Amino acid sequence: MSRDKIRQHNNWDDEDYDSYEEEEQDAYDEPPRRRRPPVERRRRRKQRRVWPWLLAGCAGGIIILVLAAAIVVFLALRTATNGGNLGGIGGINGIPGIGNSSTFTQQSAPQPLQISNITQMNIHDPIGNITITVDPNATQATVTTVKKVKAASSSDANKEFGNVVVQVQPAGTPIGTLAVSAAVPDTGGILGSHNDSVDLTITLPPSALAPAVGSSTPLTLAADGGIGNVTVNGLNGVLGIKNTIGNITVNNAILFDGSHLATGTGNVLFNGSLNLTPSPGNTPPHYKLQCESGQIDVTLPAGTNITLDANTNAGPITSDFPISVQSSGGAANYYGPLLSGSTPGSPLAVLTLNVSTGQVTIHMK
Repeated sequence: MSRDKIRQHNNWDDEDYDSYEEEEQDAYDEPPRRRRPPVERRRRRKQRRVWPWLLAGCAGGIIILVLAAAIVVFLALRTATNGGNLGGIGGINGIPGIGNSSTFTQQSAPQPLQISNITQMNIHDPIGNITITVDPNATQATVTTVKKVKAASSSDANKEFGNVVVQVQPAGTPIGTLAVSAAVPDTGGILGSHNDSVDLTITLPPSALAPAVGSSTPLTLAADGGIGNVTVNGLNGVLGIKNTIGNITVNNAILFDGSHLATGTGNVLFNGSLNLTPSPGNTPPHYKLQCESGQIDVTLPAGTNITLDANTNAGPITSDFPISVQSSGGAANYYGPLLSGSTPGSPLAVLTLNVSTGQVTIHMK
């Protein structure tokens, strides 16, 4: 059969045949398709927990803030105490390289006081040391002041000295009362920058403390010192001394009922004895020594028959007297007789010693 007849028989025309051949040829000429390489399934990385890192970061930030606050308070306290002019409470004369001011001092001559039979003493000094001494060799009561200021020149210092005012026994003071009050420029409270201070020294002869005829009232002292040390030597009576920053030292003294020695940051040191005379109504006398941060050091005669109430929140209690101190979690306390042979049930005087952070030490002499 001829090709033409075959084409007619199958009803194919030339164009259909040619397209068939081209499609068939393209099918054979097309290269084989490449298989894609198998995709490796990657294991998911285990996500790290972020909480520990966040907590560590927060803790680090808190520590940095606490350290920064501590440095600020430390520098503020150093500045507040006038750079070591308060008998060791400060430490340095400021930060080197900052400012051109210098410290100038002006000391007054002892000012005589025309007063006798002192029954009340009111002493106030917000910035500076207070010293009260009973001197057997003195013949007259006197007050001496030492002013300290920071200024750029002597002329500026002289002007600044005028801003530090000390008043002694102002008009209207009751008979038998010695009042000494100091005032310094207010530069921002306790933690402010205190460039001025004044030290007060009061010297008393024993005759000035002799009670008036027919009077049995003990001397009363009210000493208020903000920043600075308070030192009392040889004074007997009801002693009320309080401080914010500084030490309180009382030597050769007799504490009467109601005496209270308290400081915020500093030490309380007492070396003397206690007047054990009951108050009217047979109420036992009470004396209290306390500090927030520091130590209490007490020295008493061996035969002191009292009830001791000693407590610390964080710190030890040690005593030359035979007492049994209870300790728990860093705190220590004791309540009971100071002498083991004291009579049970007797109305003993009570000595309270309280320290928040620090220690209590009791000596026997």
